[in-house]
Amino acid sequence: MNKGKETYQRVLDVAIYFFAKEGIHKTSFAMIAKELGMSKPSLYYYVESKDELIKRVFDYIFEDYTFERYFQIEGMTKEDLIEQLYSGGMKYINEIQEQDILLNLLSEFTLYANRIKEEDETFIDKIKEVQQMFIDGFVQILQKATEFGLIEKNNIQAKAGVLALMLDNILNYKMLYMKIEEAAIWRQTITDVIK
Repeated sequence: MNKGKETYQRVLDVAIYFFAKEGIHKTSFAMIAKELGMSKPSLYYYVESKDELIKRVFDYIFEDYTFERYFQIEGMTKEDLIEQLYSGGMKYINEIQEQDILLNLLSEFTLYANRIKEEDETFIDKIKEVQQMFIDGFVQILQKATEFGLIEKNNIQAKAGVLALMLDNILNYKMLYMKIEEAAIWRQTITDVIK
C-alpha cells in the first residue's frame, strides 16, 4: 500500500473512531486533522468535505456487511441446516460485538440516516437494503428447510422476519451492555421458528 492509500485509510479509521465515540454531528474536520497530526487543509486532499467523508465511511462500513458473509446457504444440508443457521448467527453476533466501536457506529449511522432522510434518502435506503438482504437470506434458508421437510411452507416471510429481528435485538441489548444469554436466545429463536 502506498503512502497516500495508507493515509487515506488512517483518515477513514480516525473518522470511524470519532463518529462512533463523539457522534457524526459533533465530529469536525479539525478534530480528525489534529488526531492525524496534519493541518485541516491537508485533510481536504483526501476528502472534499465532511459530507463526502461521512458517505465514504458509510460505504466502507457497509461493503462487507452481507448475509453471505455469515450464512452459506448453498452448502446447507438437511442434517446441518439448523446448526449452520445457529453458527452463522453466532458468528455475526460475536464479530460485531467484538468490535464495540462498530456497534456504536451502526447505531450512529441509523440515527444520522433518519435525521437527514428528508434531504438525502441514500443512507436510509442502504440501511433498509441491508436489513432486507438479511430477511431475504433467511427466507432462502427457510425455503431450503421446507424442501428438506424440516418445516411447513406457511409463514416463511414472518419467520424470516423473526430471525432478522432477533439478531438485531440481541445486538441492541449488547450495545446497552446488558448481560443476556445470546447463544441460548438465538438457539431458542431457531427452535421456535423451525419446529
